[in-house]
Amino acid sequence: MKLQAKRLNSHSTFAVLFFLIISIFEGMVFLTNVGALTLPDGDMHANASYAMATGQIMNLPERHTDRFGNTIKSQHISGDSRFLHNKGMNNALVMDIIGDPMATDPYIGNQRLADQRPSSQVTLPDKTFPSRANQYFPLVYLPQGIGVWIGLHTGLSPYNVWQCGRVANFAFYLLLISLAITMIPKGKYFIAILSSLYPTIFIASSLMADAMFISICTCFIAYFFSLSTHDKPVTRGQMGILIGLTVCLFLFKTVYVALALLVWALPKSLMTTKRKAKFTGISALIALPIYGLWSSFYQIVPAIASIADNTHFMFRHPLKVIFTISWNLIEFPKKLLKIGPTALVPTLVVLTAWIILFTSDRYMEAGQNSPSASIRRYRYVWVSIVAFFCAAFLAFLFIDLTWNDMTVMRTVHAIQGFQGRYLTPLLPLMTSICFFPPEKTSTTRAPQTPTDSIEETPRAENASPMQ
Repeated sequence: MKLQAKRLNSHSTFAVLFFLIISIFEGMVFLTNVGALTLPDGDMHANASYAMATGQIMNLPERHTDRFGNTIKSQHISGDSRFLHNKGMNNALVMDIIGDPMATDPYIGNQRLADQRPSSQVTLPDKTFPSRANQYFPLVYLPQGIGVWIGLHTGLSPYNVWQCGRVANFAFYLLLISLAITMIPKGKYFIAILSSLYPTIFIASSLMADAMFISICTCFIAYFFSLSTHDKPVTRGQMGILIGLTVCLFLFKTVYVALALLVWALPKSLMTTKRKAKFTGISALIALPIYGLWSSFYQIVPAIASIADNTHFMFRHPLKVIFTISWNLIEFPKKLLKIGPTALVPTLVVLTAWIILFTSDRYMEAGQNSPSASIRRYRYVWVSIVAFFCAAFLAFLFIDLTWNDMTVMRTVHAIQGFQGRYLTPLLPLMTSICFFPPEKTSTTRAPQTPTDSIEETPRAENASPMQ
């Protein structure tokens, strides 16, 4: 048993080192070659980072109505014009930015010009410079805000202040992913590879909130599977950690709370139905009031269509909406491959790593050949698939409601505005293929403490390099 624990600890150490070495190298390339303000939705991510750093993230917005009849909550942010009026900002898609990962961003020079401009006090949004600092829950921008705050209070130039925000965001991402690799009993190298793909590292080394979404989702999945390998019931402390992570998923980006469905796949020996209902109820009681209040008073929902008209259409034609979203889900892989090598190479790397993970140490015990036994054995896979499609469906639905005029579209239409990075936080679910419910055993173990799930190394049989 001690030898197995040593082996798994060794796998954790090497997997974390593997992840850190590759990720830090890629991150340094992006921090050097790509401008701090070259990113998707810079008016949201950069302004929110500045608002967090200057204590304005909770400024009460003003309400008005846009040309589509939607209620818009405009949050005003005041500060240095060198930060809020940077004309060098480049709003571009991730895949367009990193089409050549080693190329130098031509916008860096224009972004650095802010260092030479005189400072003046300005307020956003205005006619020239929009702002959406209040689109996501404030804590999403805590790492970037800390970095920008440090840069502001150490007298750095505006460009280097933004760089501080990027470094802080990247460091927080590295910390959480390293924790996830340590927690997950199997698939450690798969998580390391998945989390160090260069599109993901670009996101993590930018000011984007997506880095938080990816790392929190990965931690939730890793912690869940660490609990799934136990042969004793989940303790109160462990359930408390699950609840905390679930609340974070809901607050940070609601669609990812679909991952909490995994908890319902735990066998009764680990968590009874009553405790699962309790987990769901407590999570909802904490998350819903917080999110409801913040969303009502603060959250802006950008849209280029009438949300009210689209919602009315959705309730009148639910089957049409479901069919449209399902068709887009099926078509999405084709669109991804059409992007070119920028998307194809990471996709092939992930598929290759997953195939190795899938084929390593596959076995079927005697008596496990019946359909019912197979369903029970692969219950985590089935629920992971359901969770993935629920989250993906909700993500497509949100984009359809806000960026498309559903009332004038045919039954089958391409939903405009959806980006592949919305699905990146769900990819760690692919590790579900190597986890199974614990078999009944007569052996006994000492009671666990609330922190056992993080510190304890579960049993492993014939661990492979991918594990």
